[in-house]
Amino acid sequence: MQTTNLNTNQNTKQTTNGGRGKGQIARSVRFEIAPNRNEEFHTLFRNEILPILKKQDGFKDELLLVQDQHVLAISVWNDMDSARKYESITYPQLDKALRPVMSGKPTVETFKFDSLSTIA
Repeated sequence: MQTTNLNTNQNTKQTTNGGRGKGQIARSVRFEIAPNRNEEFHTLFRNEILPILKKQDGFKDELLLVQDQHVLAISVWNDMDSARKYESITYPQLDKALRPVMSGKPTVETFKFDSLSTIA
């Protein structure tokens, strides 16, 4: 299994939500890479998808897990409002960009969590 932590906040050492009223959100997207498109997927993700994610309000981090053709991409957001805004405005564009390298439809789930720990 290939695991890539695409940490976008170099100074992140947060271990709790800091007492904020709104908890952080994780969105998972699962899908299959189309046959013989692994390299193209990784290039597209790093060069086009990730830079767009980094510009989104409330975006904190991305964890990309890949095993053969199976992909699990987990994005972390400051709050539900940021995650919903991304899901309704930007995600459809990114989904469209990834379609040529995907097989089938992605499965998207949203989770709340209370802590985030990164290795310093």
